[in-house]
Amino acid sequence: MQQNKLIVSCHRALIGAISTKLRGLTVKLEDSKLYWKGYFDGEPTEEEQDAVSTACTEVLADFPFISSLEEEYVNYPYPQKMDMLQFWVFLRWEEAG
Repeated sequence: MQQNKLIVSCHRALIGAISTKLRGLTVKLEDSKLYWKGYFDGEPTEEEQDAVSTACTEVLADFPFISSLEEEYVNYPYPQKMDMLQFWVFLRWEEAG
């Protein structure tokens, strides 16, 4: 049940925050720690990274029991294979490479 609430929270927070360079965003909730990892197709601009980071902050506001966060944004150009943490909250369509 908690996972479903987290997915909905992430989707709501990401509305208007996804740039064309964002390939995927994966998260994992483990005890009271949230892992949040964004894969970008090229180096993200400060604005692109800030938009996704703001979405992360909005998700944290929905879950007061989360006491720690590991937030990471990586330049990971297509067609490199991305690793999923627990589940994807955003995944761009890409042709099989």
